[in-house]
Amino acid sequence: MKKVIFTLFAAISFFGGATAQTDSIVKAKVLDDGSQDAEKFYNAGISAFAAKNFQSALTNFSDAIGKKADFERAWYNRGTTKFEMKDYNGAIADFDKALSIVQSPDSYFSRGQAKYAMGNKAGAAEDYTKTIEVKSDYAQAYYYRGGIKFENGDYKGAIEDFSAAIKAKPDYAYAYNDRGSAKRMLDDIDGAISDYSEAIRIQKDYYIAYNNRGSAKFDAGDYAGAIEDFNKAISLKPDYAFAYNNRASAKFKQKDYKGSVEDCNKAIQLNASYGYAYMNRGIAKEMLRDDAGACADWKKAAELGAETAKNYTGDCK
Repeated sequence: MKKVIFTLFAAISFFGGATAQTDSIVKAKVLDDGSQDAEKFYNAGISAFAAKNFQSALTNFSDAIGKKADFERAWYNRGTTKFEMKDYNGAIADFDKALSIVQSPDSYFSRGQAKYAMGNKAGAAEDYTKTIEVKSDYAQAYYYRGGIKFENGDYKGAIEDFSAAIKAKPDYAYAYNDRGSAKRMLDDIDGAISDYSEAIRIQKDYYIAYNNRGSAKFDAGDYAGAIEDFNKAISLKPDYAFAYNNRASAKFKQKDYKGSVEDCNKAIQLNASYGYAYMNRGIAKEMLRDDAGACADWKKAAELGAETAKNYTGDCK
């Protein structure tokens, strides 16, 4: 039998650039004599944005700017609107203009989000740092900068930023989850489990944190506890392919090879291009003496980019 290398997947919550952060806005008081047309357009833009009518919002913010060229909040919110419309260059240009009027932490942060969405992680990190320089307790800036550090393999730096985010926002479930993932990468399994547990305490339906805690329990050799967490993740999100694959790994460790194959089947049903689920199913099939089925799965896994699957195909015909 070949050396078994079962592949689990954990996930961080970080989605850099996923949402432009609009600040809390109080509508401007509008006089009916027409002297505050800029504010009228601005307020109409806010209403349209809230209704996700982004084209109307864009038009109204542009009209507000046309009436009042130094209307910083209109520039900022037009930038957030362009972000939602995936016009990232246009969003950055508007945030630049807003920052030329007022050095707002929101504008720095949102410009960072737009840069990240364009793949400019270094530029995004710089803007998150500028956000923090202007507002030292800006939790999201620490969190997203930590996410970039995590992606770059700087797990200690990521932990520092996630910890700062938690200090600024003690109920920040995402920051606890992602700090747990960074600790897990540094083999601090107990610390990871503690952080995942806190994330779950704060957000009871946090299926990613259940999956990740299950993965950490797997690392600790607590396969029954891992299965409980994967079960919970699946109950919260029935189409969560990662959790099925991970539960298959734990069942394999318990020598429940048929159950492992069944879970891999489900993961593949949910995601037909999930190479590692094919690889793991092949490992379980080998234990059931289905050598032909195992080889077919390993070859498929390799085709789908699961590099470690190549370790298994050498003896296959």
